[in-house]
Amino acid sequence: MRRLVRRRGGAARESAAHRARHVRAQLGVAADIAIQARRRALAARRGAGAQGADERAPRGRVTVDDVLACAHQHFGLTSIPREEAAAVLRARYELRGCHRDLDTDAPALAPEASRTAVPGT
Repeated sequence: MRRLVRRRGGAARESAAHRARHVRAQLGVAADIAIQARRRALAARRGAGAQGADERAPRGRVTVDDVLACAHQHFGLTSIPREEAAAVLRARYELRGCHRDLDTDAPALAPEASRTAVPGT
């Protein structure tokens, strides 16, 4: 009987870990969607206005709220901590080289641990 309880406990931990990985992956996709939407809007804005040679190119801004909205809209995720979304956005922002055309508020909101090492999500 004791062995069965241990097994269930291990299965519950394994299930929780699997759920956390799945949610993190969904947040990564939501961050990619938010980044791509901002880039498309930025491209449309650049195409709509005639830009002179001396005029600076406009920059877009992708926020943690954008990621949370995409996560809710596409995956139904409602109770995601802002710090976790910020950490994922920061990782995806750096991975996609967004510093060239986008700004973000993720570094200010991300926990200290995610500022030092960028996970490969």
